Amino acid sequence: MCETKPLILIIEDDVELALLNARLLKRKGYDVMVTNTAEEARDFLKMVKPALFILDIGLPDGDGFELCEEFKQRTDAPVLFLTGRKETRDKVAGLQAGGDYYITKPYENAELTAAVESLLQKEEQIRKKIAEVSVIERGALTLKLHESKAYIGERNAELTPKEFAVLALLVQNEENELSSEMIYETVWEADMNIDTGIIRKYISVIKKKLDVENTDDFDIISEYGGIYKFTTM
Repeated sequence: MCETKPLILIIEDDVELALLNARLLKRKGYDVMVTNTAEEARDFLKMVKPALFILDIGLPDGDGFELCEEFKQRTDAPVLFLTGRKETRDKVAGLQAGGDYYITKPYENAELTAAVESLLQKEEQIRKKIAEVSVIERGALTLKLHESKAYIGERNAELTPKEFAVLALLVQNEENELSSEMIYETVWEADMNIDTGIIRKYISVIKKKLDVENTDDFDIISEYGGIYKFTTM
């Protein structure tokens, strides 16, 4: 299976420079798309999700600082400013707009490629850390918190969002007894003014979907008085 190449979007009104940088980065193994205006960049962003932006400040139809702020509202991808503006106030404005790196023209190709590589490596490290803290494994059970999905082995248990939230709460409080009221008020974010049987029904469905009866390494224990506990064996 081929590894997906990071996609870089270059927004640069100097057409020749943009194409030169595109060729340079493609030789380094990246996928590259080029736009010459802010409006083109907005249109591209509706269709693709770049791993990194290389952004000029002076665009014919907009301000690169404002465009950077727009990008940061829609994506966490790093923004590298590549511009002829050398004033400190411009560099500060770029960072305040959400920029992650600032290179002034003229520059060496090695500086550009090193900055791109560094920014993408940092972004990948962040994604890996997020994935690590977003996955809980308990024997055959795997919870992917960022996806709100539970797996038994490779099988997706097909939990609904509320079912997953109930299960995640129990797993994150492993070996602790949780009352129906506590579960309801945490997951539904409301006072429990209804029959506590609703939690009993949710637990029953969750156990069935996880096939708990045929699992040897974890269990969801129901105790008298509407008390529930996730435990490993």
